[in-house]
Amino acid sequence: MQAMMAEQFGSLEYLKPAEVPKPALAPGRVLVRMAAAGVTPLENTILTGGMPGTKAPLVPGSEGAGVIDEAGDTGLAVGT
Repeated sequence: MQAMMAEQFGSLEYLKPAEVPKPALAPGRVLVRMAAAGVTPLENTILTGGMPGTKAPLVPGSEGAGVIDEAGDTGLAVGT
């Protein structure tokens, strides 16, 4: 799957398109095909190296909107 990844800490210019493994579906979770993702101020702090304990490479974008690709055991419908 495609993602924007930073191989090292720095500015937004370090974000590059990358091919990453598809995440495993955990119990009670869904897999969402993101249509739009946002980078929050906290993620910008992490990207610039301002959060101790974080490691690169990293894939920011914990906020977004999309469609459920896999629903697992949640009872939610694929495609919503």
